Amino acid sequence: MVNQDFKNIVIIGASGAGHALVNELITTLPGGYRILLIDALEYSFFPIAALRAAVVPGWEEKVVLPLKTSTVFPFGSIHKVIAPNKVIELKKDSIMLEKPFEGSTEVPFYKAIIATGSIQPSPMRPSGDWRDINDYLEALRKSQEEIKRAESIVIVGGGTVGVEFAGEVRALYPSKEITLIHNRSTLLTPLTEDQPDGNKEIPNSYISPPTHLKLAKSLTQLVEKQNINLILDDKVIIPSEESNSTISNSNSNSEEWNGSFGLQDSLRDIRTENGQVIKGDYIFLSIGNKPNSLLVQIADKDAVESKSGLVKVDKYLKVQSDILGREDYYAIGDVSNVPGLKTLYLAFLQAKSAAVNLVNEIHNKPLVTYNPGTFGGLFVPFGPELGAASITIPYLGTWTVGSGMVSMVKGKKLLLDKWVGSWKGEEKVEIPI
Repeated sequence: MVNQDFKNIVIIGASGAGHALVNELITTLPGGYRILLIDALEYSFFPIAALRAAVVPGWEEKVVLPLKTSTVFPFGSIHKVIAPNKVIELKKDSIMLEKPFEGSTEVPFYKAIIATGSIQPSPMRPSGDWRDINDYLEALRKSQEEIKRAESIVIVGGGTVGVEFAGEVRALYPSKEITLIHNRSTLLTPLTEDQPDGNKEIPNSYISPPTHLKLAKSLTQLVEKQNINLILDDKVIIPSEESNSTISNSNSNSEEWNGSFGLQDSLRDIRTENGQVIKGDYIFLSIGNKPNSLLVQIADKDAVESKSGLVKVDKYLKVQSDILGREDYYAIGDVSNVPGLKTLYLAFLQAKSAAVNLVNEIHNKPLVTYNPGTFGGLFVPFGPELGAASITIPYLGTWTVGSGMVSMVKGKKLLLDKWVGSWKGEEKVEIPI
């Protein structure tokens, strides 16, 4: 039976937001309250550096660390890491685990925080089957080898992921053919974009968060100068299963792309809606990212936005669910529908806000409204040396900066030093930075 001497604060998800919340709570929780950090994997990975790890040999060793009580919590701590273990059901006052913890698969809690992040195509984020750290490392090494072998790389989607992936490949392979296809007139998704009819469009997209037009144009110009075949205002036609069958049955040696991603067995014809045909033997998908909100959706579909898949939260970051209870769950990071970009910086601010309110609830104090402030920024590296960024400073507005600052702040190390610094357990962790 789960130890009843403590009131459990359950955190589901040990990536950026979840780990940041742990660090905020460790020093502020009163006695008698215990943190349980739960993750399906036996390791933590750093998504900001995952694209480089999928391209550049040696970087796979930099993006993973062992997820254990001893690496997360100080010596003698009452808090626990439960990993690898998977939460399979959310209930009003408890969660159900795949494997027993302290003799039971049901863990009661005082409060629970959902920090499950988003789902991206592998290898940017590990597949659910890669629970062992070596599985993920091997997947990254396989990706590196396939990209090395590829003759012509086609990137579908010009959001931040597509741009950063193109930059990593170009930095390592200066002469490799790269085509990037995006459905807008500039890269990223501009906050306001002129349309042919003169109207302004304000997109609402989780996949490619709205960005300032200055940054979008700056990145577009940078990418064009790096010998990238940039196709804008067009979409790739991804073959359906039915068309795959037709292609396969009509001509087994067809050069038509069958819709599979990654390394192809030969050069394939990738077609666009505007009638262009691009040949590629490695196709990289950088669209279709989704919030990892299935647990909430199963428990209460009305607590999840039908269009975006984001978990509905109020101004205190509490999940809005009549079934799960509007007081029992918080949601932070990429999985929540908090307005704004899905960045690690804002995930950390949400973790700090949730920690304040959790402690306030314990002490019967008023809750504090989440307020990210007006300072913000989006840094988009294009390999270790190039990139562009927008920085919003209170009273001064939004400024666009170039490669020098982006390389210094993010591009060279991809914030790995800050990630390692967030591990405060008795067992010190190290990675080659």
